[in-house]
Amino acid sequence: MKKSIFCAAVSIALITTSISCNNSSKEGAAAYAEKSASSASQVIEYTNLLVDMSNKSNNYTSRILGNLDIIEKGLKNPTDAFAFSGVIPPMDIPSFNPSKVTVDKPVDALSKADQQFFKEKVAGWQATYKNVGASYKLLQDYLIAQDFKDDKGAKGYALVDSVRNNIQSLYAQKTVLIKKVNEVADASEAVILKDSPLKDYILAMKADMKSVCEFINILEDGGNDYNKISDKAQAAYDAMEKAQAEHAKIDKTNAAKEHNDASFDSFYTSYHDFLLNAKKIMRDAKEKGALTDSNIESLNGNYDTLISRYNAFNR
Repeated sequence: MKKSIFCAAVSIALITTSISCNNSSKEGAAAYAEKSASSASQVIEYTNLLVDMSNKSNNYTSRILGNLDIIEKGLKNPTDAFAFSGVIPPMDIPSFNPSKVTVDKPVDALSKADQQFFKEKVAGWQATYKNVGASYKLLQDYLIAQDFKDDKGAKGYALVDSVRNNIQSLYAQKTVLIKKVNEVADASEAVILKDSPLKDYILAMKADMKSVCEFINILEDGGNDYNKISDKAQAAYDAMEKAQAEHAKIDKTNAAKEHNDASFDSFYTSYHDFLLNAKKIMRDAKEKGALTDSNIESLNGNYDTLISRYNAFNR
């Protein structure tokens, strides 16, 4: 199974009114230590968009990778009427962003070096993402026209390799991008959370999302032979279940003062739903000996919901 989720630092964006000048004389995390809360908030808003961009692509690329395995197998026996029947069209659903901040325009609150970094890396990621779609479209057209009858699948195999290479490149670029996101988001979050009455809630939700992400990665990495990872997966699940129960009971007095108690409850309701889904998937995997791509996609969908609930808390 291909790893599609990266445990990025999803962070809080506080709405403030004052804007400070960009400090570009320092590099790395040090460039953000003396920022105002408003500038730090701008950075967080931008990095959250990058996390959304990254995670929204997961189901699309995972579905394509699953289709490639079916197509590659079908090309070996194209006379079979059901050779390509398992191929499911991938859905590339655009994100709705009500903010004026966009991923292709790094905010001024970032250091000059980081503005340049994100401008270049995001453009590269978007170009590769388009290449994934374009190369897969060529493969779809090849199959629809049944051109494999003319070349014995030669071009089909080449197109499969092309799509896979584009996705591998996309994942490599994502790793570099998310590493920088973590760096600047964590530094900016430290500024915002210093005196925030919502600090305890935010840290609890962030810790829980990190645990969920790591749990999904355990299943992705070893899902082909679940029995080898069942103990590790169960231990991670037990820890999440305990944390969910504890964090859901945190005193919500301060959250209520900020009108965030309902969204906090919504997060932990969604976390509970995730645990129920994970429990079912683990039971099925133990019986069958392996996880399916649809199992991982389902858990990734739960994870995306948690991110959405978290972002709603921080609006």
